[in-house]
Amino acid sequence: MANYGLFWLVYLLASTLFVVIFWRLVQFKRILLLTYMIRALAIALIFTPWVSHVDGSYLAPALMVLALDTITLGVEAAPRAFVPLFLSLLLSCGVAVLVWARHRKGRSPSLRN
Repeated sequence: MANYGLFWLVYLLASTLFVVIFWRLVQFKRILLLTYMIRALAIALIFTPWVSHVDGSYLAPALMVLALDTITLGVEAAPRAFVPLFLSLLLSCGVAVLVWARHRKGRSPSLRN
C-alpha cells in the first residue's frame, strides 16, 4: 500500500482540526466534569487505531474498523475492534476524571461544583 502514510497524515490532520473545533464548542462552565468527559471520549473515538484486517499489519481508526467489520463480516466480527475501542474509552474517562479532580483541587472552595 503505497499511500498508507499519506492517508494517515491526511486523517490525522483532519482529525486534529475537528478536535480543535470540537474542543472550543464543548464547554460547560457549570459542569466541568462533563466537559472533560465528552472531550476525552471524542478524542478516544477518533484517535484509537486498530488492525484493519485480521491477517494484515495495517492500522486504521478503530471506529472505522468496527463499522466496516460489522457491515461486511457481520455482528460476530464486531468484537475484534470493539474491545480495544471500549478499553480506550474507559481509559479516556479515567484520565478525564483525574484531570477534573486535579483541576478542582486547585480552585477555591466557593467555585467548586
